[in-house]
Amino acid sequence: MIASMQDHLNIAVSAALPQIAAKVTEDGYGSWRIFCADDFALTATLENDWLRLRASFANDRIHGNAIPRCAREVLLRNGLLPGGAKLVTAADRAAVHAAVEFPLDREAISAGPIAGDAAPDALKAQLCQSIEDLRQAARRHSNSSNRAACRNDARKTVDLPELCTAAGWPFNRRKDSRITVQLETSREFAQAIIAGDDGVRATVELYRANKPLSASSHQAIAVLLLQLGGLSRAVRPAVCTDSGLHVPVLQASLGPNPSAWELDRILSALSVAAGMCQREIALLADEQISNRYLAMRGWSASGEIPV
Repeated sequence: MIASMQDHLNIAVSAALPQIAAKVTEDGYGSWRIFCADDFALTATLENDWLRLRASFANDRIHGNAIPRCAREVLLRNGLLPGGAKLVTAADRAAVHAAVEFPLDREAISAGPIAGDAAPDALKAQLCQSIEDLRQAARRHSNSSNRAACRNDARKTVDLPELCTAAGWPFNRRKDSRITVQLETSREFAQAIIAGDDGVRATVELYRANKPLSASSHQAIAVLLLQLGGLSRAVRPAVCTDSGLHVPVLQASLGPNPSAWELDRILSALSVAAGMCQREIALLADEQISNRYLAMRGWSASGEIPV
């Protein structure tokens, strides 16, 4: 019997998880429940060649009418999270929760043996780091020592222009050693700023207002971005403060030693995500439109629960 690519990926993940967690139970094909030694619990789901990890945040208390009240603060927290972890909402999990997604190396995994204990070292290292990033996002207080223990010390200096060239994405150099890449969006112009001083990461600025936005606009944009984060793989919505203004952004972490295929997948994900929200964010910057957006969902502009 010839195993499919999905079987290769499923077997590799199944073999890797018990080596880095205290207990793992299968919850159907391509789905697992994971319990760590410190009682941290999460789920893993294989979606084609992407692996999604999720864990509860604040005991799932931020849901329903609490989402617009807390959405802006959640996005500010997102901007401070390590690695690729993020706080988002999703259609199948409306409460704010922590998530991490990353693409699996199909070639490396398919080249390995199909066996119950077969798991590439790179996959185990990625899982270990992603689980630790997820733990930091899901908990109020972090423990940097665990993160350091999971980190792969075999770092190398990343040549960003060479990496973009290998990935097939045109770029422009900046004076500050960062580079910019124009994303492939069908509607608005969007570019990713890629930096490599502490791991390779990409940031996309979505909208910059020329004056402070209203409370309703902040709330509506934050709700939209939390939903987008739940739909988009490896893309973290966040808010950054610049010159006294809160700027909505998309972020993606590629780790210390990304490959060209990883960069290509991440830039493609950022392109899709930016194309899904740029025009909508510009509209929600209008106070009247944002008020209507919130009211249609039963939320007041002030964030108070309606009676």
